[in-house]
Amino acid sequence: MSDFVYLASGSHSRQELLKLSNLPFIVIKQTANEEKINRNNSLQNVVCAIAQEKMRCAVLPNGKTAGELAYVLSADTMGVSSSGEIFGKPKNQADAMRMLNSYRTGAETGTAFCLSKQIWQDDVWQVLEQVTCYVNATYVFNVPDEMVGLYFKHAVERFGISYLDVSGAVAIEDYGLQFVTNFQGSFTAVIGLPLYELRQELAKMGFRFS
Repeated sequence: MSDFVYLASGSHSRQELLKLSNLPFIVIKQTANEEKINRNNSLQNVVCAIAQEKMRCAVLPNGKTAGELAYVLSADTMGVSSSGEIFGKPKNQADAMRMLNSYRTGAETGTAFCLSKQIWQDDVWQVLEQVTCYVNATYVFNVPDEMVGLYFKHAVERFGISYLDVSGAVAIEDYGLQFVTNFQGSFTAVIGLPLYELRQELAKMGFRFS
């Protein structure tokens, strides 16, 4: 019998990536206040701090038997423009267009995930192992002015979400692939979860893959 992951994230992109990887998961809530994280830092430090805060605030269901194991995953994704501005999710369409314009000259997107192996003992979850991993990519994302409206319409609507729900308003998968160039790094990190590194860390923790 394979293990599964408790995913402390409502991100549709992360859920789709886990499905594509045949990694069983159960979505759980997390109550982190991301705004309390200091943004006057490097992209790596910011997203790592947010991923760790999400892990701290993950709402795990109680275990059923003593010695039961749980693998818990949280993550955060942000981008930084060539001018050094860190981008989260846009506030509105004007903000999204501003972010897209800056990505024409190059950008870095980074995802940090926090993975925790826990055990149910004495009626509480106790951490056995925990790791935070940061993975990034640099690229140019150039949506021509005349296609911005089409990009907003097609880039993420097939998933039932808005471009306002993705970091930097950038969706590089599917429709957005045609606007990506000079790409170096982890493709899945830009989407929201670096699968290669996640699989490595799960294996180190003894996760049983199906």
